[in-house]
Amino acid sequence: MNKERRPIFQPNELSNDAVVSMRTRIITAIVAIAIVLPCVLFGDWAFFILISIAMVFGVIEIVRCAKRKYSKVLYIASFILAFLVLIWPIFLKIPEMKDGYRIFDSYSSIYVSITILFTGICLLALLIIIDKGFTIIDACFIFTTVFLIAMGFQSALVLRFYPVHAYHLTNPDVSYFNLYDNLESSMLFCWVAVGACLNDAFAYFVGVFFGKHKMNERISPKKTWEGFFGGIILTAIVLVAWAFILDLASGNSHVVLRGLLDIEHWYHVVILALVIPLISTVGDLVFSSIKRHYGIKDFSNILPGHGGILDRMDSLIFAFITSAIYVCIFTQGGGFNLP
Repeated sequence: MNKERRPIFQPNELSNDAVVSMRTRIITAIVAIAIVLPCVLFGDWAFFILISIAMVFGVIEIVRCAKRKYSKVLYIASFILAFLVLIWPIFLKIPEMKDGYRIFDSYSSIYVSITILFTGICLLALLIIIDKGFTIIDACFIFTTVFLIAMGFQSALVLRFYPVHAYHLTNPDVSYFNLYDNLESSMLFCWVAVGACLNDAFAYFVGVFFGKHKMNERISPKKTWEGFFGGIILTAIVLVAWAFILDLASGNSHVVLRGLLDIEHWYHVVILALVIPLISTVGDLVFSSIKRHYGIKDFSNILPGHGGILDRMDSLIFAFITSAIYVCIFTQGGGFNLP
């Protein structure tokens, strides 16, 4: 008697609601890519405006996630803190603007101002006095998360503009427009962003097919250790292959970041390729723990089928900060500044 063979992987049947949800997610993703990608490739003020808008929604989501009616002054204070962190590098370049200001010069490094941090603390401390519903716990939460979000977006600007800045240092006579091929100058940012996104996708699929051991059901019930390690390994392989193939195919003339992420400095490529998916998972877990703490599924519904800006940017924020710090430490002309 012949026994019917069962497929190795039996896909789950999708309900009508699941199909509609998947269709909505795909449409939203296509529209988002159509808006974001041109800004990333073109760079300059288009990318800066995109980052600023995303940060505004991120700050609103983090303030509203507590589901409490805070004073409108809290939103104002949060925006002040976030934008001071984001545009502080521009303020530092004001004295040089008379010689021909270029935005990529402002974001050649990460800048953290002690003055801004102290200002933010004072603003939130004042709100504790003004708003009776605003506690010291709320102040610590808002300060930490708003600063983290703002630093994540400042780091995104560093990753996008540092290659242009580095090229301009060696080619000062080249005009700014098309100073550095847009696709190539955006490669570092894309490499990091795609790495963080791939880790989410790989971890999900490996977890679905092979996941048996839960990481932390209290924070993220669906994450497994198999998915965690599978995401890191597969993402690292793709990122290393991407960097090495790009270098070999171009004869070292077009790389992710010359002098750091090329075959000659293979160890930097391998380290970052492993760190990006690892820290992306940490970011995902941190923001998931915030949602669990406040009992919310998504930070907002601004992106149909996906949730809010922070639901999509959680792992990216941590990946951007870590990668920008690494680039600033190990490249000439970079640095980590505390003015």
